[in-house]
Amino acid sequence: MPLSTIKETGIADSSVSSSNITDGSIVNADVNACAAIASSKISGVASSTEFNRLEQNIALLGFKMAVNDGLTVFNLVDGIVDEFHDESGTDEGEGSNDTYCASSDFYKNVSVSTTPYAAGFGYNHRTEPDTSNPGVNTYSVGIYTVPTGVTSIDVLAWGAGGGAGPSATTNPSEAAGGGGGGFTEGTFAVTAGQVLSVVIGQIGKPIHEPNESVAGTGGLGFRGAGSAGGPTPITGPADAHGAGGGGASGLATAGPGLPSDEAYPAVTAPEIVLVGAGGGGGGFVQDPSPNSCRNGGGGGGLVGQAGGQTGTQTSLNGAGGGGGDQEQGGTGGASVNPPPDGNPGGFLEGGDASSHPQDGDSNVGGGGEGYYGGGGGGKRQPSAPGDHRVGGGGSSYYGHPQVTSGSTEAGVGNPTGCHPKHEGGGTGVTGYVSDYTEPTGNPGGANGVMGDGGDAQSSGESGGAGHGFVLINATGSVENTASTTIVSNAFTASSAPTTSRIVVFQEDLTGSPSGNLNTDIIASISRDGGSNFTTATLTDSGYVTGSSGQRILTGTATVSGQPSGTSMRWKLALANNQSKIHGVSLQWK
Repeated sequence: MPLSTIKETGIADSSVSSSNITDGSIVNADVNACAAIASSKISGVASSTEFNRLEQNIALLGFKMAVNDGLTVFNLVDGIVDEFHDESGTDEGEGSNDTYCASSDFYKNVSVSTTPYAAGFGYNHRTEPDTSNPGVNTYSVGIYTVPTGVTSIDVLAWGAGGGAGPSATTNPSEAAGGGGGGFTEGTFAVTAGQVLSVVIGQIGKPIHEPNESVAGTGGLGFRGAGSAGGPTPITGPADAHGAGGGGASGLATAGPGLPSDEAYPAVTAPEIVLVGAGGGGGGFVQDPSPNSCRNGGGGGGLVGQAGGQTGTQTSLNGAGGGGGDQEQGGTGGASVNPPPDGNPGGFLEGGDASSHPQDGDSNVGGGGEGYYGGGGGGKRQPSAPGDHRVGGGGSSYYGHPQVTSGSTEAGVGNPTGCHPKHEGGGTGVTGYVSDYTEPTGNPGGANGVMGDGGDAQSSGESGGAGHGFVLINATGSVENTASTTIVSNAFTASSAPTTSRIVVFQEDLTGSPSGNLNTDIIASISRDGGSNFTTATLTDSGYVTGSSGQRILTGTATVSGQPSGTSMRWKLALANNQSKIHGVSLQWK
């Protein structure tokens, strides 16, 4: 019987050699699971490429752990992972032009240049033609195109003053001045290339001459201020007539886009950015007492001043029109013998004064324009004491949701006596020009300082009111590609490494830095704290996810040629094309 089983005791030690075993005859099933194989026997089992992949995967896992745990620098046994949450893992003293974006956590090779812009818009001129359309006479609406690199603009708007009513005699106590325009400022968020409408308030016009066909009209602005009462053309004496209210100045996101003397189109409230209100128009006051002279209401403030008094209110003050607020226009002034009353103010327009067909009854002031305009003055019989036939001031506004740091200052409407200066708001603000006047030819008498209400004069004369003004200041920031160096802090190895591997998470911005590896982006590694660096030749290992976004760049450097040390640093040099660096992993052995 043939032998079918060989017992262990039947095999002498060392009696079986490799020559006795047919190649391939022993498979995994023939090897006991407890068999111990020396590490020296596994050389050549895995290729260097496979080990590199393992190291890359370790780096990826380190990044994921850092992201999930909110860590910035993640220490491995023989390496580190810096998934940029802040700048704590880099040496800012050693780097240059290493711009860090804290909101999105990456470094970018850019330098930022800034350019200041200032554009002024007045009654018949403009500054900075690169940012505003060229000067055109007698316009109320201009355009402003946001320059490149500008994300916000500072807007300052002075409303126009109301016109003054002249006296019928040499006694100026019988005349009422116009209210000063209000002032508003705020910072508005914008985008480059955005086109905005700039509105410049114009003064309310007084009645100077007999037979004027447009005498006493309200100042242009968004939709215009209220006009003086009375028939046109004026056929009677022109020495005791009223004046129109002042137009509002401001900014809107919609509009005609071209200068125009026409009323502003049907703009809606959400399209209004901010408004500096106009002052109410003056009229004739039948009262010889010097201290009873009541002027047109000053433009707001969030609430305009009522005509003929010091307070801010929407209700009428006898024959004086009420001021506008944030929700409604001022009430029209009450008329006696005969009616009608003055007209109330409305959204972006002042109320017209009470109008009567007979000669000599056009001595009533119109309401100033505002976010909501002031009411027009009412007609009172000449014998009534305290006959304050003046318009109310409009309200200012800065309530747009993209406006920050908004503020407003009211103009003067009712100082003691008839002739103190009825100045507009914002006289102490940088950008206000105390001696600024528009060129001659101003309708309304002598040139007035910007925003001032008209000064009541005697014997049929009227001092000039001041037109509104809008000033826009901005700073543009433009990013330019810069040569950039990013250097890490030092990390301590347990022993002096001989080789080191770097993994860079990079994103292209302009050009193809990943296609110009080792030129547009150069990686190097140090083991002696940064005194010496060895370049690691980078290769593109593909995208982190999908077919776009962050690339995985990998490279290995032999650092054994450097002075011995355990202080590990990495360095990236970026040039030519803009690139984002989202994180770096460094391993050593």
